[in-house]
Amino acid sequence: MMSGEKVICRRVSDGVLINIPHTFDLKQIADSGQCFRLTALQDGGYVAVTDMKLVKITPGTNGGYVFHCPYDEFRDVWMPYFDLSADYEAYQQKMAGDLFLREAIAAGGGIRVLRQNLWEMVVTFIISQRNNIPRIRKAVDILCQTFGTPLGEIDGQQFYSFPTPAQLRGQDLSPASLGYRESYVKEMAEYDEDFWVQLQKQDDDTARKTLIALRGIGEKVANCVMLFGLHRMDSYPRDVWINRMIDDIYHGNFDPSQYAGFAGYVQQLQFFYYRKTAKEESV
Repeated sequence: MMSGEKVICRRVSDGVLINIPHTFDLKQIADSGQCFRLTALQDGGYVAVTDMKLVKITPGTNGGYVFHCPYDEFRDVWMPYFDLSADYEAYQQKMAGDLFLREAIAAGGGIRVLRQNLWEMVVTFIISQRNNIPRIRKAVDILCQTFGTPLGEIDGQQFYSFPTPAQLRGQDLSPASLGYRESYVKEMAEYDEDFWVQLQKQDDDTARKTLIALRGIGEKVANCVMLFGLHRMDSYPRDVWINRMIDDIYHGNFDPSQYAGFAGYVQQLQFFYYRKTAKEESV
């Protein structure tokens, strides 16, 4: 399953138990800013949704997490979604020479870069522009509840798929309060399915140029879509937090190419830790 990490993965009576002690923490992933539909439950568990699948994930009795689904679904859907075949401990070892990254690993080393649906990432990161996470989550929830497909109920809460382009095409999106972003989302829904399929086949440079050519997508959103929707791990999205971090910690000079093959993971650690530190200092 993985090369260097200590991993427990086995069938249990109510699903699949997985324990990757140092590089898999659902709360850290949910708070990392890369996804907007990893839903926390009152018992400490989470519900994850991707495409037409949903799963309840709860803390294991002796550590780790139980995925409440058949093993075949865990293997075919959730292992890829949580990027569980990649050795994140090996990535972390390659950051050992950077003090800030060592501190970031101590604070958020359970983050993994999810393999999310491309179309969903295009829409959600268009919505994320000049927006905050609670408002983004609310807008995404409204789109799913209004236009998505019901997938089932967990702990009394109904969950929905993210609406497809066809489900959004020609619809009144005003209930989601998207503001100026609404016209961008409507325009994206006009592209047929083959456009998004072909985009996934393009090399990094071509895919980035294709995204930036779309109305409503600038360089920052394009790099977010590259990382979170296409899983191009050399993408390094820069927003106000990352720019501030580079100025503050690296004196304006940080070259992500030194972490070829996992620069996007480095960005996630930096983003998570710098925001956490800034919030703690402001209290």
